[in-house]
This record gives sequence, structure tokens and C-alpha cells, in this order.
Amino acid sequence: AHTKLDLTARVVATSLPDVPAFAARLPEYFPQPLRERHPAAIAGHPLRREIVVTKLVNEMVDGGGITYAFRLGEELSAGPDDALRAYAVTTAVFDLPVLWQRLCGEPGPGGEPPIEVPTTVADDVVLESRRLLDRASRWFLTNRPQPLAVGAEVTRFAGAVRELRAQLPELLRGRERADMGKRADELRAEGVPDADAVAAAALVSGYGLLDVVELTEIAERDREPRDPREVAQLYFALSDHLGIDTALTSVTFLDRADRWHSLARLALRDDLYGSLRAITLDALREVAPGTGVGDAITTWERANASRLVRARAALQEVGTSQRLDLATLSVVSRELRGLAR
Repeated sequence: AHTKLDLTARVVATSLPDVPAFAARLPEYFPQPLRERHPAAIAGHPLRREIVVTKLVNEMVDGGGITYAFRLGEELSAGPDDALRAYAVTTAVFDLPVLWQRLCGEPGPGGEPPIEVPTTVADDVVLESRRLLDRASRWFLTNRPQPLAVGAEVTRFAGAVRELRAQLPELLRGRERADMGKRADELRAEGVPDADAVAAAALVSGYGLLDVVELTEIAERDREPRDPREVAQLYFALSDHLGIDTALTSVTFLDRADRWHSLARLALRDDLYGSLRAITLDALREVAPGTGVGDAITTWERANASRLVRARAALQEVGTSQRLDLATLSVVSRELRGLAR
């Protein structure tokens, strides 16, 4: 309650309540008969800004947790209004409210049946979805123009991400695909329906699709348009080929005893994803559209042979280790940055 009250007071003082993307939230607060009879009075309500912000903050704290906005402020110096924008964009792009609604035993807005599982299982899936929420929110706050244009960003990313998320079981490679399959089997064993188990197991992997959408648009600007699936295939294939997924998994297990350890983990993860994105773009520019994944990687390696020789030792370390420490990960990150032109 204190978190909500504090955030509401701070956001009301910003321009966020007047953002057109949130205009529909005001009528939702009132009963349907009042909406039909007095739309003008509702639009001019003297507490309209407070009503809109109260609804938005309630949704953010209930969905993201009481520390969501605080952590974005600590990590990125994001204000509470920035956190709200990031929350609105991320949850819409990845359809998270629909997942949460179904886990609460309610049908989805599109008639999707509830996911009726034990509370402990539902909590595990919600926590996994919050990992995606945190990472994607940081991505939008660091990679897109600020303040976030909520409606425009949702329009830009939601359709492409939704389409590619359904294909993740086929797009993932190597260890990442194996881990997703194992987690899906565990969820099935706990009573989660098959399709929902696969979707829940692939939640965090969907984060990389934001980079895929960006890379697809860059290819269009380069006048070599690519199918988003082609870009995604190369992106995840390079992640497996270079051992980046193993490195990212190792980052998850690093110590986070204090704020600085947590920030170091975030910086390493961002560096690894940034290198993967840059390497994928480099590989796309080396080959013509429609080139197979194997041929594209071979061509990219041939064009970067000298840099690969220097990086090979560190990358081989990734391939032979199950979990890497901070020192090793720092070296791996540096070598991967060197491969990204």
C-alpha cells in the first residue's frame, strides 16, 4: 500500500496521466451506465489524472512486484513514470496480463481457458514471467527513444514478437532448446496443459526477439529485407554456436550479495546480448537474403578469421564449462565484443 501511494503521488506530478495511450483507462473506472450516459462529464472529471495513475500504478505493482519501479530506478536511474511506460509496453508486447489472468483461474480476453494448476506451480510461472518483464523493460528503457511512446512501441513490436514466440520451440538451438524442453516436461508433469507448458518454458528466451525485430528493421533500412524468422534462426544459431547461451546462464548464477554485484551481473548480461546482436547483424550483411544458417555462419567466420583466432581460446572455454565465474565471463565478453564490428 505504501509503495502504491508513493508511486501514485510521484507519477501524478508528471505528464504521464495525459498520455493518449492511457486515455481509455479513465472510463474503465466508472460503471457502464455512467460511461454511456455521461462520457463528457467523465472526460472532464476533476480527479481524472489521479484516477488514471491509480489504475496504472495498481497494475504495475500487482504485476511487477513492489520493487519493480525501485529496481529500474537503481539500475537505470529511471523515474516512476518511465517505469510505468516500460511496464505498459512490455506487458502488452508479451501478452503477460493474459497469462496472469489465466493463472488466476479466469478465462483470457480471447476466450482462452484458465490454466488450473496448484498455486506453487502458478507462482513459479509468474516469477519466470517477471524475469522476462524485468529484462524487457530494461531493454526498452536503454534501446528505444525516451520517454517511451507507449502506443507506437506496442504497435512496432507486439505483432512480430507474438508471431515469433509461437515458433520458439523450433527456433532455439542446442542447450537452450534442451533446457526449454526439459522445463516444459516439468510443467506438464505438474499439470500445465501442453501448449501452455511450452509457452511458459520459453518465456525468458522470448527476450531475444526484441533484438530480432530490431535487426529485421535494420535489414529493411539496408535495402536487404529479411523474413523475421530467417533473422531469428541466425540469431539463435549464433548464440548456440558461440556459446553465448552458456555464458548467459552462468551470469544468472553469479553472486548478487549487494547492489554492485547485481549491477555487474546486469552489465555482463547486457554486453553478451549486445555482442550477439552485433554479430548477427554482421553475419546478415555478409550474405544474401535466403542464405541457410550454416552457410551464413561459415561465411561470417571466413570473413572474420583473424579475429576468431584470437577469440577461439575463450570461446572454447565456454563450450567445455557448465558454469563460468566472473573472471572468465569478463574475458569471454571482451572477446565477443571484439568479434562484433
